[in-house]
Amino acid sequence: MKMPCKVVLGTSASIAVVAALVGCGDSSSTPAPVASATATNIPPARACESLATLSIPSVIITSAASVAAGTYTPPGSTTSFTNLPDFCRVTATSSPVAGSSISLEIWLPSKIWNGRYMQVGTHGTGGQLYWSEMAPQLRRGFVTGATDTGHPFKATFDSTWAIGNPQKLVDYGYRSSHELVDKAKTIIASYYGMAQSFAYFNGCSFGGNNGLQEAQRYPSDFNGILVGGAGADSTGAGTAQLVQTTALVNAGIVGASGAAILTLAQKAAISACDAQDGVVDGIIANPTRCKWDPTSMICKAGQDPSTCFTPTQANAIKTVTADVTNPVTGAYVFGGLQPGSEHDVIKYGLALSPFGTALYQIAKSNPTWDPTTFNLNVDYPGLVANVGTVIDALNPDLSTFKAVGGKLLQWHTWDDSQFTPKFTVDYYNQVASTQGGVEVTQTFYRLFMMPAQGHCAGGATPEGTGPSNIGAENQIAVSPDAEHDAVTALMQWVEQDSAPQLLIASRYKNNDTTQAIDMQRPLCPYPLEAIFKGSGDTNQASSFYCGTPATSSNP
Repeated sequence: MKMPCKVVLGTSASIAVVAALVGCGDSSSTPAPVASATATNIPPARACESLATLSIPSVIITSAASVAAGTYTPPGSTTSFTNLPDFCRVTATSSPVAGSSISLEIWLPSKIWNGRYMQVGTHGTGGQLYWSEMAPQLRRGFVTGATDTGHPFKATFDSTWAIGNPQKLVDYGYRSSHELVDKAKTIIASYYGMAQSFAYFNGCSFGGNNGLQEAQRYPSDFNGILVGGAGADSTGAGTAQLVQTTALVNAGIVGASGAAILTLAQKAAISACDAQDGVVDGIIANPTRCKWDPTSMICKAGQDPSTCFTPTQANAIKTVTADVTNPVTGAYVFGGLQPGSEHDVIKYGLALSPFGTALYQIAKSNPTWDPTTFNLNVDYPGLVANVGTVIDALNPDLSTFKAVGGKLLQWHTWDDSQFTPKFTVDYYNQVASTQGGVEVTQTFYRLFMMPAQGHCAGGATPEGTGPSNIGAENQIAVSPDAEHDAVTALMQWVEQDSAPQLLIASRYKNNDTTQAIDMQRPLCPYPLEAIFKGSGDTNQASSFYCGTPATSSNP
């Protein structure tokens, strides 16, 4: 079968390889056709292994191999992925500039392709290929891709890769995501003989940063972007993490005893604020309205110490829930922890923030910098100047993304302790201000806030009390419809111009996906919230509607 030598994918790489696609025999100038938006089974136009000889400028294809359906363990992985379809695994290295070496991995369905591409993001300080997020997308029928963000993994929150390597910081910050989608589109066109009908992105944490960077810097790369728990202001968040963990450690809130103290604080906050939404269910619907003060629980003479706080403990808990500001100038830096999020603080460890530490080590070009010496007034400006300008995704002007028809579906958990949610709400409001209001903004960008769950909703194993499964990132949606599956919701918005009016989050009994669903709750487009109708089963989504809540808070 002859392959077209010229492909038109709207990206720089596809233009550059106009005459370089190996295996083509057609000298016409006809661009590769685009996959049908209703396709469910598009076969390849060439053998997988032949992609090893594909010529793409600044790219080396390191392998192209067919993988049989069933269980697959990627080389170097300790995890096996089951129930995968037949696919073509392509690995490559992209070096767009001197000092850059970005590992790319692309999985292309070899029998059942839906005509679309879905890229996944990274986490922490990168360096890993997240096969666990690729596998669910492959099962859905997408071509899927991941990148190591331009450096190999050495250790969790390693900083050495960036020190003395400014191009690697750029790769991590935004360039690797663009390189991956650019080259993936070229490989898709060669393998199938046609371009993808739509390109999507799905990521959480720093993967959420990847998605926002794409919307801001490369607005034509993706038709639809799904991001959660976005570490958009990573330098602000890393700084806040250091401030907050330092306060807890200095107050002796560490180890098992520290976890017990924070668990007591969480229970007290929920007790004080649970009923604000009219439902007593162990969930604080919107913790920004919760005004519980830990100093109200300072121990009295003779009181059981397991039921109260010392003044030092109470003040530390109060400190971490306040906005982080510069202690000298008073300038705002980042939002504080929300009441009820203590479970997520415990999950990520009661020690000085490793993410914040790594960022400051990079900024100071010192891999042994000691976080106990941290001084916000002195250190933070250098972090913003040396790192933030590269890795932070702060630009609220999404006009070009909107103009090219892009759709952005964002979600964030209220209990997120790593990238606290205030930034996401503030950013959405900034975009709305730039666009001329929420109504205009919601034509292309919608935000859904999720109560009572921690960072990235715990991934496939949530630890919060609220329902969290919306089919995002590596979750398996409880149903493939647009209300229960955020990926389907995004696709319908992009492809049918049907914007999501709500997402229904589901919770399994004991957070065990092998057990029955015991709660469902609607998530509403911000600024709306789920409002109890006043009657009905509060574990059923149908007992709620999306509306404007009362603004009262607890005394």
